[in-house]
Amino acid sequence: MRILRVLNNNVVIVSDADDKECVVIGKGIAFQKKTGQWIDPNLADKIFRLAREDHMQRVNTDFNTVPDALFNIVIDIVKQAAARLDRKIHKSLYASLLDHLNFAIERARQQRFAKSELLWDIKRLYVVEFAIGKEALDTINQQFDVDLPEDEAGFIALHLLNAQQEGTLPDVAQMSRLIQNILNIVKYHFQLEYDEQSIDFQRFVVHLKFFSHRLLSQAFVRGDDAELHNLVAVKYALADACARKINLYLLHEYQRELTDDEMMFLSLHIEHVRSSSQN
Repeated sequence: MRILRVLNNNVVIVSDADDKECVVIGKGIAFQKKTGQWIDPNLADKIFRLAREDHMQRVNTDFNTVPDALFNIVIDIVKQAAARLDRKIHKSLYASLLDHLNFAIERARQQRFAKSELLWDIKRLYVVEFAIGKEALDTINQQFDVDLPEDEAGFIALHLLNAQQEGTLPDVAQMSRLIQNILNIVKYHFQLEYDEQSIDFQRFVVHLKFFSHRLLSQAFVRGDDAELHNLVAVKYALADACARKINLYLLHEYQRELTDDEMMFLSLHIEHVRSSSQN
């Protein structure tokens, strides 16, 4: 790829093999490079192909205002997310994080800070995403000599959540509310206190995250193994009764009735978390 313009050490505009203009992002990819030189596409973290001239003008404006150090941090965030979440990360994450964090740093220097109403939910329900955000936040505060609050780690986690899902992510507040309500139904049904550090509780929360995404996206899990469904219902009768209570709640609030497979998986997770919380 031939360089058309160097925006900074981490971002260049190039012409690809089809003579199409692209934005290439990679840590240090443009260091000591000049217009007209060639770069190896294998060194790129992400390549964006531009369809129109107005896109080029917007990219020039947006990326020129972002410090190199922030590009390096965002590249590391995306790499950490891809490795630790083990899910495909949408390329839009680079631009959304750069824009958000660049503005957050500017606000911090003016002593203006944004509050996240979802911070408590994010810390509890999206543990890995929040941990990645917290580590990035510590680096940002140190390198840019600012004091961004923990809320910004929550905002980074929200960007990671949006970038993990294919298609449109249901409203995170709505997902969090659904997860919390199901956790409360299980808690009060069995009169138990969760051991939130236990593997079973963490697996239950992960299951509920994807379950809530399916439900709010009108997706379904279906199977036809009636014998297995009945076996689980009989063997774990207490958990099955709780799952049926959740089913009634979902029918009333969301007009959604669980499939036999959804009931079975939910019962299994309820049984595990019930057993571990009572031991």
